[in-house]
Amino acid sequence: MRILAISTWFPFPPDNGSKARAYNLLSRLGRNHALDLIALSQSSRDADYLGEVRRFCRRVEVFPEPRFRPEDVRSWLGFFSPVPRYFREHRCLQVEALSRRWAEEESYDVVLAVTLGAAPYAANLNVPFKVLDQHNVESQVIKRQWRDERSFLHRLRYAPTWAKAERFERSIARKFDAIAVVSEPELCLMEHLLGNGHGKRICVIPNGVDSLFLEYAAPPKEHGVLIFTGALTYRPNYDAAARLCRRILPAVQSRFHDARVRITGSSDGVDTGSLRNTPGVELTGYVEDVRPVVASASALVVPLRYGGGTRLKILEAMALGTPVVSTPVGAEGLQVQDGIHILIGERETELAEQASRILADPGLAARIARNARELVRERYRWDAIAAEFERVLARDWEGEIGRCTEER
Repeated sequence: MRILAISTWFPFPPDNGSKARAYNLLSRLGRNHALDLIALSQSSRDADYLGEVRRFCRRVEVFPEPRFRPEDVRSWLGFFSPVPRYFREHRCLQVEALSRRWAEEESYDVVLAVTLGAAPYAANLNVPFKVLDQHNVESQVIKRQWRDERSFLHRLRYAPTWAKAERFERSIARKFDAIAVVSEPELCLMEHLLGNGHGKRICVIPNGVDSLFLEYAAPPKEHGVLIFTGALTYRPNYDAAARLCRRILPAVQSRFHDARVRITGSSDGVDTGSLRNTPGVELTGYVEDVRPVVASASALVVPLRYGGGTRLKILEAMALGTPVVSTPVGAEGLQVQDGIHILIGERETELAEQASRILADPGLAARIARNARELVRERYRWDAIAAEFERVLARDWEGEIGRCTEER
């Protein structure tokens, strides 16, 4: 196949969930097919990794992601636009022009939009088969933020934002011949969003883990270390990290005085003073290789209240043999069972109790870690997942990869 991929993320290094998914799917497609890539770049450091991406792409063009400028009058006028801010403010005219030109010059079999943000660039190209790889059902992420807000003014602000995002997501997704989502719950959400007659174009292509995680020789565990991974620049991550530091850690420390929290991930432009000043909290900043930090921790704690997709941080910890404690939202979409592969808690007190169980019972920790690692090995390996995705692009799936089993 000749494939044009348009991505809102430069896929290397695969150091966050969206980049890891893009890299692992695209790199495997590029082994067997003629793959051209147009991507947005979030960092000047991305230029250092062009060689890595050219290993699996025939052609690569990268453009800096336009930055949101809240002081610009167009940002205020954009309130009245039907296009959500996350696309309007990051729209790149060079990507639009180049994608049209390449589609005219090359007889592509498939155009692949990597994330909803890339969908408007791909939706109207003259390419016979259009695929959207939907990392999150974005409008539902905003809906959860609206639902969880306690402030009346914030709820008032999120209501029109959610409505606009839902209309936009519905209209743009309907232009694609196939839509890949990461879990069965998200498949159900997309079916509901798109309406009757559109369900057969949606399939489940889950997130996965590279064999480098499963084969990693883990160092000894540091007793008492609870880890949280993820960029604090992403609001759901910051909210979860704050819950962990301010509410969960003190409750664990009341039983285990050596308990501490280690947080990895970029915090550029984020005020982290209140987290850094919490006793027992360490912020490492961006870590190039999270494997040794996660593998040596006693547990990964994921107190997420909202978000979308599925958490690669959980799959990676499971592959590395680190027990996971999570909210239901954090573990959503993963085929895990509470008490067998993971420990689940909703409120801070429940999460603290589950983390304390891991620290108090090495046998329980070992059993959870062993079961979780086996689950990853059986169901969440990128090689098998990418092969299913390749079937979707080749139109060899007939709507049979994943289906919504929700009772209606």
